Amino acid sequence: MISIYYNNRPALQGVVLAYGDRRVRVAVKDSDDAVEFRLINQAWVSEDLEIVKMDVSERVAQAETGEGDTLETLFRVERQSESMRRVM
Repeated sequence: MISIYYNNRPALQGVVLAYGDRRVRVAVKDSDDAVEFRLINQAWVSEDLEIVKMDVSERVAQAETGEGDTLETLFRVERQSESMRRVM
């Protein structure tokens, strides 16, 4: 699970569908559409250009993807040059 925190809204819960290339797509709980966030100037930005903070639950952060990277590394603000990776 991933938690998404907006400044003026309640936190949203979701599941990461794909990540990489400074983007993350999330299936948000109780929503019909997936949303995409982009890393711009070391801040995560929503499709509506709102700055958000995201947090991955420890259980998910410890699960490894097929290529040995953890989802936790997605949320470190470092260089990320990999292509988009699908999780689900």
